[in-house]
Amino acid sequence: MSRLLVVTGVLLGAACVSVFVAVPPVPRYLVLAVAIAIGFGVLRSERITATAGAEVARGVGTSLVLLGAYLLGPLLVSSARSEQFDPGATRLSPVVVVALTFLPVLAFLLNFAAQGMRAAVVGVGIVVPTAIVTAMVATEASRLAVVLTMLGLALLAVGVVVRSGPGSPWSTVGITAGALAATAAVGTGLMPLGLITGSGFGRGATRHLPPGVLIVTLVAGLGLAALFGVIAILRRDAAGGLVVGCAIAVPPLALLIRPPSGGVQLALALIPAAVVVLAVLGILLGPALAAASRLAGWLRPGGGTTPGALAAVAGTAAVSFTTHALPVLGWSYWVQGSVTLVVCAGAAVLAIRLPGVPGAVLAGVVLVGLALTKPVSQLFLLNERSGVSSLSLAAGVGLVVAAGAAWALVRAHQRPGVVAAATYLLVGQVAFALWWAHMPAGFGPGVPITGATPVLVLLAPLVLAGVIGLGLGQRGALAHGQAVLAVTLGVAGFSMLATLGGTFGRSESRDALRGLAPLTPTDTWGASGMIGDESPWALWGAVVVLLLVVVAALTTVHRPNAAVTAGVVLAGVFAVQVALVTASKIGGTALADVVMGFAIAGTALGAATVVAIRSPPRRQP
Repeated sequence: MSRLLVVTGVLLGAACVSVFVAVPPVPRYLVLAVAIAIGFGVLRSERITATAGAEVARGVGTSLVLLGAYLLGPLLVSSARSEQFDPGATRLSPVVVVALTFLPVLAFLLNFAAQGMRAAVVGVGIVVPTAIVTAMVATEASRLAVVLTMLGLALLAVGVVVRSGPGSPWSTVGITAGALAATAAVGTGLMPLGLITGSGFGRGATRHLPPGVLIVTLVAGLGLAALFGVIAILRRDAAGGLVVGCAIAVPPLALLIRPPSGGVQLALALIPAAVVVLAVLGILLGPALAAASRLAGWLRPGGGTTPGALAAVAGTAAVSFTTHALPVLGWSYWVQGSVTLVVCAGAAVLAIRLPGVPGAVLAGVVLVGLALTKPVSQLFLLNERSGVSSLSLAAGVGLVVAAGAAWALVRAHQRPGVVAAATYLLVGQVAFALWWAHMPAGFGPGVPITGATPVLVLLAPLVLAGVIGLGLGQRGALAHGQAVLAVTLGVAGFSMLATLGGTFGRSESRDALRGLAPLTPTDTWGASGMIGDESPWALWGAVVVLLLVVVAALTTVHRPNAAVTAGVVLAGVFAVQVALVTASKIGGTALADVVMGFAIAGTALGAATVVAIRSPPRRQP
């Protein structure tokens, strides 16, 4: 019954998206109302909960409700704008647009967070700073105003976190919202903040801020983000720590687009260097270690710190130097790659020697740092016109180095977080190797790649990772298998979003997709934008992703996992859209109707079966 409920939930979500895309605006409200009502019905049904399990019913119900809320926001905006057919009418305020977009999902997240759902708490922390930044950018607020607002929000979040207990939901909300606000001030951050700051907004960052103000912003923003990361580690807040890690891992896109000047590069280099020096002093000097322990005890009552934890902090700061400072220092690719390899090798050795949580955290940082920097490829990029043979060699050597690092670090720290970081690294390296293995003769800049190659590069590594994740679950390592599946589904979902924008979107949406790069490691050299809009491979790729969504969702029956559930929703929504759009391009509306018909028919059959579930017999006392 649990498996049936999970599969039915996935089919219901697919049908909801399919019908939503196909029908006119007014009936869409009915579609979303039905989806939300079914979600709440599953949540509150004692019969389904008793038969399928409380965790499974909660996962399916909340996913359906949040899917409906996610689609309701843009629908409200579209309806409000559709009423303004008079050219002389007042345009819809950008603040109203942002409020209509985010209000439905925020309202339901707050409702679920009040009921103690941890994933909803994280969602609230993500949506609040996202809505504020989006509203300010939409109203064309100055860059300085955005920076001051985000830094103020981050400082407010520090107060909330300090006054909250380690197990309080407010602690997670503060860590998540504060980290995103701090990195948004710098010009980076987790999607969707990274998408905003990496597009037109990011290009104006250095132009509107004097070098001195930009230096202060970098120091304050990255310093606050690092503080939230330390608090997340001290309080064992895995969800908040994951958001902080994703936010600070991405280099400031604004600085990469427009090289900084006036000492900004020096500030970026000195921040991690200062952290390394302070951590080393804490390891070597007793008074410094005592001071660090007092600070840790203040952030987590009753806690402290150890030389091992400080060593992990030093290694993390060193790796962050390679992801944040090196790209904007203007050094040659060969020097960048050499320095990155040396730093990551030293940090990897340190991570292997450090036991427990400090070593595991540093191991994850090293793996993600290697994925973002690709140092082996930099060694072969002696100039911008390096030949295909050099890059093919770089792909092969890089895959060997990545596999070796993943094997050594996962072997030393067999934790789901380290496995997830290794998956992120390896899928990107496999995609890079596949890309250069399928290059035609005479390939060069500006020459598009057609046929099955872009889809193969984009999705084949994810399918392979998904199979490995399912295999781990069958072999008794379900937690590790779900870590692999969570990363796989997340990357697949954002890759499908990149395909929608790169293949079927307008030119401005393609430019904005640069902010998705850290979340789409298999999108090598913009493969998603090279997929033909009538390519059958895109349709088959979306179908494969949907199959992976279903089998991954089934793993939550035995072990509920919020990350896998979120990945199921993300990948499912965008894969269905790619399948529908591609089907309509290939076979017109008839083929799209067939795709939608299968989803609706399967949903009706599954829903009828769920309705037929009988409550288990009560035991006699």
